Amino acid sequence: MKKASMLTIFLIVFVDLVGFGIVLPNLQLYGQQYGINNYFYLTLIGVTYSLCQFIFAPVLGRWSDRVGRRPVLIISQIGTIIGYLMLFASIFFRTSALGIILIFVSRVIDGITGGNLSTASAYIADITTPENRAKGFGVIGAAFGLGFMFGPLIGGTVSKFLGLEYVPLAAVLFSAVALTMTITRLAESRNLATDNAAAQRRFSVRGLEHALKRPVVGMLIILFFVNGFAFAGMEQTLSLLIQHRLYPLTPTKAAVVGGAGGNARPSTGRVAAISGSSAATHLEAFRKKQDSNASAASGFLFGAIGIVIVIVQGGLIKRLTKRFGEWKLAIAGPLFITAGLLLIGLPIHWAWAWTGFLAGGVCLAIGGGLYNPSIQSLISRHCSADEQGEILGANQGMASLARATGPILAGILFEYLFPASVYYVSASLCFVVALVVMSKRRSFAVPATPAAEPVAP
Repeated sequence: MKKASMLTIFLIVFVDLVGFGIVLPNLQLYGQQYGINNYFYLTLIGVTYSLCQFIFAPVLGRWSDRVGRRPVLIISQIGTIIGYLMLFASIFFRTSALGIILIFVSRVIDGITGGNLSTASAYIADITTPENRAKGFGVIGAAFGLGFMFGPLIGGTVSKFLGLEYVPLAAVLFSAVALTMTITRLAESRNLATDNAAAQRRFSVRGLEHALKRPVVGMLIILFFVNGFAFAGMEQTLSLLIQHRLYPLTPTKAAVVGGAGGNARPSTGRVAAISGSSAATHLEAFRKKQDSNASAASGFLFGAIGIVIVIVQGGLIKRLTKRFGEWKLAIAGPLFITAGLLLIGLPIHWAWAWTGFLAGGVCLAIGGGLYNPSIQSLISRHCSADEQGEILGANQGMASLARATGPILAGILFEYLFPASVYYVSASLCFVVALVVMSKRRSFAVPATPAAEPVAP
């Protein structure tokens, strides 16, 4: 029964993440098609989703403790489909402000109902023993990695051959498959009639506060937040950095197409003004081509990252956890991420243009593959069985807050300082995370009685 449930939740998360991966590297490029040319404003598209998820993920997690994981997953996936459909519908209003409004509203709806991963993580915690929990979270990570491997590739291909506007429609198809599987194949993991009565108390938005007051769990969640904050800055700007370095709209091209009226920002090569309708038409076509090239390139890079994540979380995490323990992997992970961010940030002009991106992407994948399931396992094993949904929901909420606030800083640095500064600042934060885990390694040791941990006043 548990093996069947594990396979089903793996397939559901995989298909759901394919849909998410289709959209993720394209959102900022998608916004550019609507006339949003400021990098900071472009990052706010992803921020809107993550901010709403931060507010509602703990509520959904606690609600899943009360009513079950399956109903919450169904509601979450329906919201995701509605969000993607609204994103697709915005193309019919591309020439007006309503199109931009629909983009942001779609992200709000998806964010409010976006409890997929936290609820899936709680489902895994329900059906695994404490000793196998890191492996269980590794299954979620492997599904995440596979989704990241296929999703961006599909999104980049759709963008290149059909156009960016059809990317959300492709995501809808995969999300609909995940919803169908949840309804028809996923068994409920909680026995609501016999589970601990404490799990039936009313859910509250104070679940996050309750989790953060736990001395060890709170510190682990904060570290997860800081690492996620740093990672999110990369996640929301990588396609923009690829476009900026490898597929820019150069001042020379702008001058040729736009004539005397062609005016480009030297720092980014983006056109600020164009003279003549014919010139504008040619320039718009060139920009769309560059956006499609950047989308396809981003998709292949994210796909390569996904392959490494699958290898680490799908095949190596169990062996590495048994040999080294979770806390050692929680140190190694941020160190790999630090190296990856520095490699991407450094403009390697003397080598192949993709050297830094590929080497850095591999390091990021290894680091994330080691860190995320290890820290989630530690958090889970420091709390009792009847609060898994609340604590993991709070952790996912803090991860969403990181994805909401990280891109804000990244967008400011990218637009108003210089693009690579995002990666240098994020690398410094991840290095600090590794140092803190090392200094707190004794406190993070797996407790004999997780429920006995006191709550700070």
